[in-house]
This record gives sequence, C-alpha cells and structure tokens, in this order.
Amino acid sequence: MGTTRRALVVLWLLSAPAVAMAVESTCGACHATVLEAGHSHPLAGTREGAPACADCHVQAEVHAANPLGASTMMTFADEAARARSDACAGCHASAHPRRGTSPHQQAGVACNDCHVTHSPATPDSARLLPAGYQDLDAASATCVACHEAVFTQFAFNERHRLAEGSVTCVSCHDPHDAEPRSLLGHAGESRCVSCHRSAAGPFVFEHSASRVDGCGSCHEPHGSPNRHLLTHQQVGELCYSCHVLVPQFHIGFAPGAPARFGQDSVCTNCHTAIHGSNFDRNFLR
Repeated sequence: MGTTRRALVVLWLLSAPAVAMAVESTCGACHATVLEAGHSHPLAGTREGAPACADCHVQAEVHAANPLGASTMMTFADEAARARSDACAGCHASAHPRRGTSPHQQAGVACNDCHVTHSPATPDSARLLPAGYQDLDAASATCVACHEAVFTQFAFNERHRLAEGSVTCVSCHDPHDAEPRSLLGHAGESRCVSCHRSAAGPFVFEHSASRVDGCGSCHEPHGSPNRHLLTHQQVGELCYSCHVLVPQFHIGFAPGAPARFGQDSVCTNCHTAIHGSNFDRNFLR
C-alpha cells in the first residue's frame, strides 16, 4: 500500500459518516469471506445506525494503514476474556446488567466464546451431538461444548426432555446473570416450581429440605437412572440419608430384631404428601 493511499485510508476511517456507509469497501477488501457469509450484527452499510467494523474493532484505522505491522486493534481473539466482554458491553450492557457477577464471567468465559460475532453459522459444538439430538436448539448446542458431562445425563431414562424440545438449557439457566451455586438450592427453587407447581405450596407443614437445600436434596435436575429423577434408587435410602433419627417403632423394639422400616422401605407409602402438607406435620395421608 502506497503512502498516499495509506493516508487516504486513515482519513477515511477517522471519518464517522464514511465508516457508517462504506464498511464493506475497505474491510471487505481483505475480509470478504467474513462479510459474504452473512453477519450476526447488522452492518452500517445495510442499516442506518448499525455498528461498523471499527465500532467493535477499536483502533482499526491503525491496522488498515499498515495491515502487516504491529497493531493494538481489538481482535476478539488474543485479548483477555474481561476485555472482550467489556467491548460487547458497550452496546449490550443494558441487556445483561449483572453479567460481571455471573459464573461464566467469573470463570473467564467471554461473550464471543459462546456468541458468534460474525457469521450466524451453526455452532461447532453441533457436530458433537449424538443421534437424536441433531435438532437441539442453538443455545443448548452451544452449552454442550463446555458442559459435556452434564449433557450425558439427558440420556437417562428419567430426564428433562431436552432432545424433544420441551425444555432448553436456558429454560432454567440464565448464562448472563448471577445465580446461586446450585440452581436447585433454596434460593433458586423458583426455577423448578415455575413448572412443577403442585410441589410449590405454600404448605402449613413444609418439608424442611426445601427450606435448606431445595429440590436438589432429593432430585437430580438433568437426568437420573432412578424414577422421578431421584438421587437414590431406594426411597428409604434417600429418606434415611437425612432422617437419621426416627421414631422407635420404625426400627422395632426387640433387641437384635431386624428393623421394621429399613433402607429398602418405600417411605412414601405412608408419607404421601412428601413435598408438604396442610393437614399433617408428618406428611401422612
């Protein structure tokens, strides 16, 4: 690039109206494939008031003046995660006001680690999906790339119907907002009861587990080999994991005799209102 042409490019990039109306003609000279593939953000050349390349790629004029030289242009590739996310927040801060306290932000995940900033192509993680999950929504397919271990739980016989489209990852998880350590803990239990209203109460006699650990005390949220997404195969084993102290008649009175109600018992045969009751503090029928 000659000196005269380089100077003209710098002047063009420093001119806001020109940036807004002719973005393809300059950046596209080298980055035509990016523009031809379509663009997640509406470009300045296609919509009035839309961002131009230089609005996100700060100091693009330096790069355009000397493409092969050293540059401090924002590339969204080599910068720290916080710097990349802060650049996105210039426009999207109002949509995600608590992003700075989100688990993703604190783990060093940047906006463009999940969001495609240029071509609206199918996420690369989609090719990792097993048979039966190829039609998974784009948001959930993106989650799979990092959360493969969680995703395998949806293959259990008892599961939330992710593959069928009944729920998506973002039905329960807000990837941008601050969330409790466990979504099923008491502070986040509303995520469950928004669908499972019969377990919501309010009850005169509430199961104490819901006040402490929430739904996750007994249920696996994604999938489980046990019925009702329970954390234990045997109902009695699950109940005894918390209820160490039980009435004497549960374990019997004769010395050395087997317990009347052990870990293989189905406690819910008697304690039917297990989430809570308005009539009996022991949740009896």
